[in-house]
Amino acid sequence: MTGRPLGNCTWECRYAHVEPSVPQKMVVYCLKIDSHTPGLMFYTTPRHAEWVEGKTETNRQTTRNFIRQSRQKHPKLAVAVNANSFSPWPAPFQQEDPTNIFGLAVSKGTLVSSSNTMPSLLVSKIGKLQIATVPADGDLLDVETAVSGFGLCLIDGEVPTTGEDQHPRTGLGLSQDGRYLFLLTIDGRQPSTPGATVQDVGNLLKKFGAHTGINMDGGGSTTMAWWDPNTEGEDKCRLLNTPVGNGESYDPRKATAPFAPTERATGNNLGVYFLETSIK
Repeated sequence: MTGRPLGNCTWECRYAHVEPSVPQKMVVYCLKIDSHTPGLMFYTTPRHAEWVEGKTETNRQTTRNFIRQSRQKHPKLAVAVNANSFSPWPAPFQQEDPTNIFGLAVSKGTLVSSSNTMPSLLVSKIGKLQIATVPADGDLLDVETAVSGFGLCLIDGEVPTTGEDQHPRTGLGLSQDGRYLFLLTIDGRQPSTPGATVQDVGNLLKKFGAHTGINMDGGGSTTMAWWDPNTEGEDKCRLLNTPVGNGESYDPRKATAPFAPTERATGNNLGVYFLETSIK
């Protein structure tokens, strides 16, 4: 993957923003993260304080608020994307309230949501990365972090054929040796791009260097953000993509105001932080 370091970070993360026109116009953002970076850790939304399995599992947050909250104590997240899908939906898109999430989720070794048939990104307690489907009664003793998506969009380097629906998309990809994790978002429902198909997600992850990939929750949930140390002021949390959290497609013929991004409170987010060093 070609790209540039994200800001002035000293950890191994390459960032690419590309706008291909084939097979259609897309606005794409991808982070390539080296899991061998010393002190690198992953963190996902923890259990709700009054956790009830299958009902009240997490508290919805925008991806940027997930980062902001983490910066108040620990872990101090550097980057994050949205992760598991959730219910009930529809709901007020910015309301941060209790929710149930779909698919396996584990936060700091604690089960947040049980496994089903959805594929998961698994991070072991020693930082090993894997994409797999965990059985409902599967052993989770070695799992430190897990998030899940709708299905595999890249299988052993091959991209399965999917439907033609175009939407904002989020994807997670893993290199064949399990070292590099790819966080991918594709904008949609806006003047610059209608979005992408699931097949597009797989093809893009493959081009960036992934061997296996998951199509995550997309649409209005698709968000990528980071903590930018070069931004003035206390709030250094910036969007990397342009989300449509309200879920609506922007039609300039009917709009009374210019397009502006909106953020959705999602049921689960996935972030990166460091044990010994962090972006200040």
